[in-house]
Formats: sequence, C-alpha cells, structure tokens
Amino acid sequence: MLSRRAVCGGLLCALMARRVRSEVALDALGEQISNGVFPNVHAVVALQNGQQIFERYRAGEDEVWGQSLGVVDHMPDTLHDIRSVTKSITSLLLGIALRDNFEEAIAQPIQSFLPQTQKINPDMSDITLHHVLTMTAGLDWNEMEVPYTSPDNDEIRLSSTVDPVGLVMARNSRTRPGEAWYYNGGLTQIVAAVIEHLTDRPFLTFADEALFAPMGIEQYLWMRPHAWPEDHAPSAASGLRMTARDLSRIGQLVLDRGMWQGRAIVPAGWIEISTTRHVADTPWGPPGMYGYGYFWFPGQLPTGHSVIRAVGNGDQRLFVVPEIGLSLAVLAGNYNDFRHAVGERILAAAIDEI
Repeated sequence: MLSRRAVCGGLLCALMARRVRSEVALDALGEQISNGVFPNVHAVVALQNGQQIFERYRAGEDEVWGQSLGVVDHMPDTLHDIRSVTKSITSLLLGIALRDNFEEAIAQPIQSFLPQTQKINPDMSDITLHHVLTMTAGLDWNEMEVPYTSPDNDEIRLSSTVDPVGLVMARNSRTRPGEAWYYNGGLTQIVAAVIEHLTDRPFLTFADEALFAPMGIEQYLWMRPHAWPEDHAPSAASGLRMTARDLSRIGQLVLDRGMWQGRAIVPAGWIEISTTRHVADTPWGPPGMYGYGYFWFPGQLPTGHSVIRAVGNGDQRLFVVPEIGLSLAVLAGNYNDFRHAVGERILAAAIDEI
C-alpha cells in the first residue's frame, strides 16, 4: 500500500503543506490573543476564500457609544460598536442605491440630491458627490485637531443638533473641493440623506432590505443620537453595532465584488471604484501606506499585498486582502486611545503566518 506521502503530487503537496502551516499559524495567533499581546482586543474573525479559518474572543472593558458596559465576556453573538467602520458600510449602501448610474451620479453637485435643504453654503454648487465620498469637500470642519471627548469636535456637535444634514451643508469652505483630504463624519450623514432621496425609503428600511437581509445578517443595531428626530436616519458615520462574524462577512462581500452566495448585492463596478485609491495618502498610518477611496482606506502593505481597510475608533478594523482571499474583522475596546494599532498588528501577524 502506498503511503499518503507517496501519492502526494507536487501541487497537492504544496496545498496540503500550506493548509498545515495556516492551521499552526492560526493557533499561534490565538495564543497571542489569549496571552494579551494585543491590548483589550475583544474579537477576531478571519475568512479565507469564503471559509472561516479563525475565531477568537476575549473578555474586556467595553462601551456603547461612550457609555461604559464594564467588563464584557465577548462571544460570537455579542454586538459591538464598529464606530467609523460604519462609514464603509454606508458606502456599500450608496452603491446599491445608485446601481448602474454611479459614474454619472458621482460627478453631480451634492446639492442636486438634497433639494429640500434650506441653508446651503454658496460653494456647495462646486462640491460633487465624489468630493463628499473622498472627504475632499473642503468644508470648515474640526474633527482631527481635538479629541472626540471634546465639545469642540464637530462630530460631537453633529450628534447634538436637531438638523445634522443642515449643519453640514451650511458650513463654509476651508479649501477648494478636491484640494485636500480632511476627515469629516458629517459628510457620511449627507450620504445617508442621499440614499433616502434616491430610494424614497427610510435609511434603516433600505439597509435591511438591500444589504443585511439578503446576507442573512439579522442581529445588528444602528444607533441614532438622542437629539435627532425619531424619524431621522441613524448615524451613518459611527452608529452601527454588529458581531465580528457578520463584519467578516461584509469583508467577504467586498472580496467577491459585491456577490453573496451567488447573488449580486452591490454592483461590482461600485466595489471597484469605491475601494480605489482616489486620495494618494492620509495621515492615519505610515506615510504612503493608506490612501482613501469612497469611505474606505485602500493601501499597500510592507509585504507587497494590496489591502482595503475600514477603520473605527477603539481599534475597530475590517481588512480585505484580495491576493490571499482574506477578510479579517477585529473588534477592540481602545476607544479614544490611538497608541496600540491592534488591528494592524493582528493583520501583520496573520499574513506573516498564513
């Protein structure tokens, strides 16, 4: 009788060896997480080529949108703030709403999508949907100079106004549209209003019918600031709570160019254009590593792999690495603490070992 070693051909042997290396590596990563190598990480789920290859959870201090929950024993069904990763999911929803008209739509002035808005910056006629999505609208906005715990942060101001879209649309200009990148959560709220205009449906209704339900995502919470009217869209910039498993599935959707289990959910063209590096560089990450697309951070890793990243306060991350078919979701509790880069370190460890 021939042994398994004897009948193992070149390609088959390589694939088997790669699988064994991956399993050992994932065990090593799990041990690092269990030993607290990555501060206050709560959940890590990885899919490769559509199959779940890694899942770890860890108890830790957590909160809901700034309100402490104490120590939470995180599990597969535990909802977690994903903070500004919400923006990237809002981008997917816009792609679904635009369908095949996105190339024409992104060149249109943003005010053409919001005809009911009363107070508008006179310069808005020069700001297109493309400028809004790439955060190059040039509005006078203060979100990068002061912490999110400060009332002077415009993201905080946004959550305390009764008219968030009006607040953003009335802002004066700081630079010419397209001239500079500046992180602005208010622009994402404008996109939520655009989605409602395009679909003639409440934002949450559309999100559930067009994205979550078709993907079988039933457990989520999309929060709205208390100051906003009850019939207003939730916070498209940072209000979504999901499980790590479901977040990793969003990454798989991007990997599969908008397809989910044989069904087209998001147009493939939108996946391509929204994850394209329209802005060459941003200050969040090593110089030149990450640019900006349409509410996504496309980049190039030191390993040479291209990566699509979604980022949220507290070390919330979703990484998509097309070359190796990887979707990696990382949830953590390092809110307003930007020292650890937990997600990026876990991604590096995973790629190094897979």
